[in-house]
Amino acid sequence: MKNILRSFLACFCVLGIASPAMSVTKLDLATTYSGANLHAETCRELAKRIKDATNGDVIITVHEGGSLGMKDEDHFTSVADGIVPMASILMGAAIGTSPLYGLSTSPFLVKNFKESKLLNDIARPYYDKEAEKLNQIILYTAPWPSSSIHAKRPIKTYEDIKGLRIRTYDKNGTDVLKKGGANAVVMSWGDVYPALATGAIDSVLTSSTSAVAGKFWEVLTDTTRVNFAIPLNMININRDTFNSLTKEQQEIFLKVGRDMEERQWKIAAEAMDAEEAILKKNGMNIHPHISDELAGKLRESGRYIIDEWLKKTGKDGKAILDEFEARR
Repeated sequence: MKNILRSFLACFCVLGIASPAMSVTKLDLATTYSGANLHAETCRELAKRIKDATNGDVIITVHEGGSLGMKDEDHFTSVADGIVPMASILMGAAIGTSPLYGLSTSPFLVKNFKESKLLNDIARPYYDKEAEKLNQIILYTAPWPSSSIHAKRPIKTYEDIKGLRIRTYDKNGTDVLKKGGANAVVMSWGDVYPALATGAIDSVLTSSTSAVAGKFWEVLTDTTRVNFAIPLNMININRDTFNSLTKEQQEIFLKVGRDMEERQWKIAAEAMDAEEAILKKNGMNIHPHISDELAGKLRESGRYIIDEWLKKTGKDGKAILDEFEARR
């Protein structure tokens, strides 16, 4: 069934690429996010800017909410294989294909957006090289606000993690929370609210932005800012698709990508307090700080993840972290 779906999507998306005789090139962009979600909005803004900059010669259709039948973990390989020309890819979801992309979700590696931006700037050439190996180009990276735990109770101590049926966005988060006794599971965004509504899960590790987009106040009561990580999304385009564009269009894509990256880093840095205010207005309890005991236990639980990441990424991983530690 999966192979049939992949074949259908490949045909569907190839038909969207214009032949030289056509005046308009149509591209599809897959994302699991929708509506007011920060990373759905950035996809729509990208499409608008590309359309405006090319005078309507390139039209990007954003397929929100996983409407192409793909989950987060499918996007990276789907762009590589040309099944979909473009996608908004949660970096942590690409760990299975390329461990390098697990860096931004490594727990407690960065303390704030300034450090996250520095780490991204250092790692970006390595990200680009890895994408090139897999037949794609990163147009830009875009951060999420820092990850919080949204649940039916505040997370005050390490013991409070025990027994949580919690959704995480990648293997790193799952491993750390399992060490604390949680029943943690990686789950694509489109599956989260139904799982909360049916009781399959009772908590979520995600940003305040996603909590607002998901209207978590309908099913949860407390948001605890644990500052677990500042994950990144990347907007990628298939290399063959990019090469099929005119030289002028390629330059437009790269420039718009640079502009969007600058925009998204600024927006994300400002979003957390505003989004938490929306959660509070709708009845959720906001806990902006955690105890030193809880922070220490979480860091201790996650320390091995960096060690494992270094083993898998070798000299490139070491070079990234060495420069980061020297400049932070």
